[in-house]
Amino acid sequence: MINFKRKVLILPVLAILSALSFVACQQEKSEVVEKTSTILSHEALKNKIKGGWAGQTIGVVYGAPVEFKYQGSIIDEYQVIPWHENYVKYWWDKKPGLFDDIYTDLNFVNVFEQYGLDVSSDTIAYHWANTEYHLAHANQASRYNILRGIMPPASGHWLNNPHADDLDFQIEADFIGLMAPGMVNQATEIADRVGHVMNSGDGWYGGVFVSALYSLAFTSNDINYIVEQAIKTI
Repeated sequence: MINFKRKVLILPVLAILSALSFVACQQEKSEVVEKTSTILSHEALKNKIKGGWAGQTIGVVYGAPVEFKYQGSIIDEYQVIPWHENYVKYWWDKKPGLFDDIYTDLNFVNVFEQYGLDVSSDTIAYHWANTEYHLAHANQASRYNILRGIMPPASGHWLNNPHADDLDFQIEADFIGLMAPGMVNQATEIADRVGHVMNSGDGWYGGVFVSALYSLAFTSNDINYIVEQAIKTI
């Protein structure tokens, strides 16, 4: 649970964050023991949220030149990865689909903002399937399934989705941790509703882990601690 020094007002797509100041519900799976109380000022909270979105966007662009080139291996240390002013816009103009990590997140944020924190998987799936932007792999297959009446969790199950183990949910789960600052068990519950729209198995676990990393980063700067605690969610 997180307490704020003063009323938090998060603007645009982040407005729903202020409603998340309740105790995380119990999960059947292993839970992370959350800190009893953490105090963050309005500015500190906003700074972390903005940093989360900026970091994800920068990461997407920074990895663009090497995407798909090092499959099953780590990028060589001598590989130079360029960065310069206006690089984000450069890649947006060149390859908008590269930003699926971002625009898929924003779609989900919009659904939660519009329908509230208890929005059902079916409602999430309906809005997901009726978007017009580019999707690929598990995301694309789930859109196909949902438009033909196969709803979650079946839409993301390997029997209906040959890409079920892909990393689709992993790259679009960032927003969940930003919506549940310091409330990692609540983040896992949200991930359960969102992630099975397009994934199952390892594809789902990856997203749960990422959302937990973001959530835990609001209350700790210890990377080892954050990773060790996030692993407990899966």
